[in-house]
Amino acid sequence: MTQPEGKVIITCALTGGIHGKEANANLPEQPDEIVAQGIAAWRAGAAILHVHARTPDGGNTMDRAIYRELHQRLCAETDAIIQLTTGGSPRLPVAERLNTVLLNPEMCSLNMGLLNFFIRGEQVFFSNHRSDIARFAREMQRRGVRPEMEVYNIAMLEECEHLISTGILEPPFVINFVLNTPTQGGLRGTPINLVEMSRRLPAGVICNVSSMGRTQLPITTMAMAMGHNVRVGMEDNVYFRKGELVQHNAQLVERTVRIARELDLTPATPDEAREIMQLRGRAAGAIPTPLVADEQPLVE
Repeated sequence: MTQPEGKVIITCALTGGIHGKEANANLPEQPDEIVAQGIAAWRAGAAILHVHARTPDGGNTMDRAIYRELHQRLCAETDAIIQLTTGGSPRLPVAERLNTVLLNPEMCSLNMGLLNFFIRGEQVFFSNHRSDIARFAREMQRRGVRPEMEVYNIAMLEECEHLISTGILEPPFVINFVLNTPTQGGLRGTPINLVEMSRRLPAGVICNVSSMGRTQLPITTMAMAMGHNVRVGMEDNVYFRKGELVQHNAQLVERTVRIARELDLTPATPDEAREIMQLRGRAAGAIPTPLVADEQPLVE
């Protein structure tokens, strides 16, 4: 199914893996916080909830038990599409980052290339080698998990084309532009970059757009006007406007819904988004039925 004209899928990225409460005390880190803000963001109009987890002290983690709890609780309390990260944090090893795929969610993120992040003054290499990408893609395809390919620059669009050409994945293909990250290798969040990346999109791809910090609002607004889907949330931006911190993720979703309606767009419901992206779906209040019975990865 192609995306119906006039519909926009809104994703809310609740937490992220870079900044913590030092950036904004309202950032949800612990399960109760993440679930409460996820429910509120869904009620505000987010069809997809993009989920990172944290340790009790706020550190990054790919602990399967924590993600299992978040996945189960968000599925029980909302009908949203729960998209678990495989990025986690640039500091976490690739093998750990596969843990979320093994939980069989409807969607996972899939980072499409190599970057250097700058985190609190430190340069941190983000390892996403082509062999790692293929490993994640095979595990997602095996389990019926739809990947959202995370693209930070035009070279990563060519990596998407390469992955598509291997035949590992089945359409429809979903790409998220991730702009204005604190990286060496990522494109800035500018109109010209948004237009150029859009021009280079492979045919038939469902496109989502996110942009960090103060560029989130203008770039996602432009993206909706161009016919793309959008991602907002405190992973990407902790300020509502200059000098005013975001109080909760739903605040950013609510603003996006208002802007969408001014553009004569209607936010897609979770079930409409499922139909557009051909997800395997789930019963009300339940996690998706696994296609693979166990949580053991393919042997590499």
